[in-house]
This record gives sequence, structure tokens and C-alpha cells, in this order.
Amino acid sequence: MQIKEASIVNTSVNYKIYLDMDNVITDFDAACNSISYGLVKLHRTNRDDFWKVIESQGINFWSQMEWKIDGKDLVSHLLNYNTTVLSAHQNPRRGRIVEFSIKGKYDWLVREISKGFADKAIICRRSDKTMYADPFSILIDDNSENIKNWEDAGGIGVLHYDAESSIGKLYNIFYQKA
Repeated sequence: MQIKEASIVNTSVNYKIYLDMDNVITDFDAACNSISYGLVKLHRTNRDDFWKVIESQGINFWSQMEWKIDGKDLVSHLLNYNTTVLSAHQNPRRGRIVEFSIKGKYDWLVREISKGFADKAIICRRSDKTMYADPFSILIDDNSENIKNWEDAGGIGVLHYDAESSIGKLYNIFYQKA
């Protein structure tokens, strides 16, 4: 399915926008709960067991994930800008989970957005996301720790709650710097 492009605002500043996937455009929590209701809670209490369950689902866990309810709206606004997915893979000490998450996320992006968009995607260790931060780079992420680390590294962070608020925050950033 191709996403229709929409526009946020014209800006004279050439920002690079980095977009997280899990719980920003894809519904990670719903995918977990479709395996076993309450699985998300296990992530808080026993991460090793949580990731073993996810790993047992293989590539399909990642590649068949549903959109967040407003994920398509967010992506359609961002396609007019220099936007790249910057999403974390899982801990490499946990078996084949890295391979599954990288391949599954790529397959999802190809199917749901485009091969060109998927080919630009960066799937890396969570701690490596900050390597891409600079004063004209914006990270949209639902994880407050990722946003703090991004800002500490010199980037602009947008803590994602929903598409409408993230688009509004981008609009404010563009007009402040334009």
C-alpha cells in the first residue's frame, strides 16, 4: 500500500527527520498482546523471558505488525521531507532476535511504504541512535530516554504521543528556525 504524501509546512532550513517505528508508526504493544494478553507487562518484569517469546515468533512478528492508529497520517506528512526510519533492533545476546527484527522491519517498510524508503532505513542498537544527532536532525520517538540522549548529543527531540502532537511540534520547530 502506498502512502499519499501531505505537507506540513514549507521551511528554508534543511532538517533531517529520523522516525522511530515501534509504537510510533507500528503498534508494537498490540502485536505483543496479540501473542499473549499482558505480554507487554512481562517486558517490565522479566526482559529475557519477554524477548524469548518475541524471538519465537520469528520475522513475522516484525513484518506483520499493524500500523498505529495514526501512523499513516504521520508518515504521509513526513514523506515530503528528508525523513529516514531510525529504529532499534534488539539485544544481540538474545539469539536471532537481531536478524528477525532487522529483516522484519525492512519487509514491513517495503510492503507498507516503499522499497526506496525501506532502503534508507537505519536499524541499529538503541545506544547508537545518537550517532545521527546534530543541530539540524530531529528524532521522533516514543521513548523519553531516547529523546533525552538525542538532545544531549546535540539533536532536536520530539517525544511522540500521537501523530497530531508530533506534527504540531515539527511545525513549531520549522517556524522557530526558519
